[in-house]
Amino acid sequence: MAMKLWSQRGQLLSWEHLGVASRGYDRSVAALSKLLEMGFDIRLSPAGVRMVSPEDTPCSHQVLGKIDIPSVCSPVLDSTNDNAMMLAKAGADHGTIVITEAQLRGKGRLGHEWFSPAGLGLWFSMILRSKTLLPNPGLMPLMVGLCVGRVVRRIGATDIILKWSNDVLWRRKKLAGILVERLESNIGEAFILGIGINVHHKEEDFPPELRATSIPLDAVLRRSMNRAELIVQLTTEIMDVWSSGHEQGFGNVPNEWAKESGSLGTSVRAGTGREILTGMVKGVNESGELIILLPDGSVRELASARIEIMGD
Repeated sequence: MAMKLWSQRGQLLSWEHLGVASRGYDRSVAALSKLLEMGFDIRLSPAGVRMVSPEDTPCSHQVLGKIDIPSVCSPVLDSTNDNAMMLAKAGADHGTIVITEAQLRGKGRLGHEWFSPAGLGLWFSMILRSKTLLPNPGLMPLMVGLCVGRVVRRIGATDIILKWSNDVLWRRKKLAGILVERLESNIGEAFILGIGINVHHKEEDFPPELRATSIPLDAVLRRSMNRAELIVQLTTEIMDVWSSGHEQGFGNVPNEWAKESGSLGTSVRAGTGREILTGMVKGVNESGELIILLPDGSVRELASARIEIMGD
């Protein structure tokens, strides 16, 4: 039902056309209720159902024509990364993007779910292919973070922090998250870049447990940001950075992250699963590992850790 409404959004579809008789009244009501809960604008009448598309939906022919790369759009997906991974395994082209208005089980790092309601954020994944294995694949999340940080700064955001390895913060509140997954094959490797950005949320749109730690782009900019414009800028930036850095294995990323992250010198708590460390961020190494200076003067390089920024 969701795909039928989305493919003909803006049009009034009769109950008969939606197959309510064969589907059953209870199942149809449950499906429509689920779409409403997810944030879709569904208009019901005795004559039928109309889905109203957000004005700034990134899933429009005009937007996708500007991007000029292969794209797959869906109103609802379990996870754009899962869908993109499936497409990558099937041979999808370099640059293919998967966009959705809402995710049922958006994927975050360390097994977390990403809250992804309809019409409020930008949720997409991108497939990038390399014919040869990159020497330091751990740099990819940092590269994507740099791209997101540059775009949001370019459109007017200030006080942006890139928190290792996959969060984009505004004054320590999460604005965007990144999840990079890797697929090896006999023709090279593919990276699935999952990006989620909070855009139009009001405070009450976030679950209570996320309200104190999350921020939408509209609040940062103090104006409404067009999601269609945002995805055009992001995909363009990512493709440009990939093209210029791929041949060098993104060896410039550690220095660029040091300059642009806003994280150097911050005090952090790092949970590795085996121990909890406190120290000061010194940068990242050539593999993308976080370098922290411990209170005793020693230095640790962390390949995986849950990072918390400390201080007021």
